[in-house]
Amino acid sequence: MPRSKTFEHVFDEKTLFNIHKLESGGYIGKLLGPVGTGKESYIFYSTDPNGREVAVKVHRHDINAFKRIPTYLRLRGTRSSGFIKRINDWTRYEFAFQSRAFSMGIKTPEPYRVYENLIVMQFIGGDCVSAPQAIRDTDFDINAWYDEIIGSIVTMGKKGLIHGDLSPYNILNYQGKPYIIDFSQAVKLTSLTKGYLLRDIRNINAWFEKLGKSTITDEKDLLGEIDQTL
Repeated sequence: MPRSKTFEHVFDEKTLFNIHKLESGGYIGKLLGPVGTGKESYIFYSTDPNGREVAVKVHRHDINAFKRIPTYLRLRGTRSSGFIKRINDWTRYEFAFQSRAFSMGIKTPEPYRVYENLIVMQFIGGDCVSAPQAIRDTDFDINAWYDEIIGSIVTMGKKGLIHGDLSPYNILNYQGKPYIIDFSQAVKLTSLTKGYLLRDIRNINAWFEKLGKSTITDEKDLLGEIDQTL
């Protein structure tokens, strides 16, 4: 596990205890990396006792990194007292939504285990090297990718799920296929959260327009396909 001062804000006492629980439970081994970073979290590489490569997402116990957490918890219909409890609820919610997306057939890392502020999931990549973000590797069929990603938005939306932060930064290019990651800002689709769905659609449409795709599906048509009441 990284021990430098750089990671003192990541591996606080509670997080170290949680990592030990997952290690003793046989879910992970030594952490290497990080192989990815986000606004509220770090992603580390590990393997389980069977040699399976896994990614371990660590949500930091940092109040400054979670300034928006009360807003999202309210949108999710969750009320938690205490900062640590809120982060743990945030983590469980992310795990639950990513699990739902995976069960729908969405290309996303398979979630294996959640414990407090940690998520263990499928590692997208190989030999401790993460697949690149789509924003950094555009070697793919833009028409096929557009259809699949927009199709994923529609599939999730029809089941009442919004990613909430979908962009080429949260899509990995793995073996020429798009894998959607980071469901930390996911919310249920309601009249109050329609704006998050619209933002996801606009982000993807704008990105593919820049890539040179000639035909883009109108956002109003997509909203109508997802839910006629919106």
